[in-house]
Amino acid sequence: MPIKRPADARPVAPYEFRGFNGLIGHQVTHWRPGFVEFTLKVRPELCNANGLLHGGVLMTLLDGASGFACTFNDTATTRRLSVTLAFTTQFIKAARDGDVLAILGAWRPSTSQSTFAAETEIYDQAGDLIATGAGTFRYLKGERSDGTLTFLDKAAAD
Repeated sequence: MPIKRPADARPVAPYEFRGFNGLIGHQVTHWRPGFVEFTLKVRPELCNANGLLHGGVLMTLLDGASGFACTFNDTATTRRLSVTLAFTTQFIKAARDGDVLAILGAWRPSTSQSTFAAETEIYDQAGDLIATGAGTFRYLKGERSDGTLTFLDKAAAD
């Protein structure tokens, strides 16, 4: 069943990714407990020699959204830390320069306090499925104080 944006997902003001994720250029658009939505406009420097979005970029987006979906904090002053233990990717359709992608990540509840599973789907502007991913992650001790997000008023964002 496709991942859909929950009605209570909150719009997010621009967020600056750090490190490698900062190079990709994706943006967080909506966030809530167990869900995140990113967007990315595909640019030439993200494509392979065939002019298609590089599979490594797709995998980065899938992995990042999966991990991000579990780190929600209502106060938005910190985010939990997590690392990927295992991740599986399925490439369905190619994306190209100029495509606008929606990346939807959903956390799957777990009885474990230290590990969790999540899945992510990437769609193009036509609503076609581009790639899917599923992974297992581990929570780390501590929180990221630099992981703050600012939520927008839902009415103002529409």
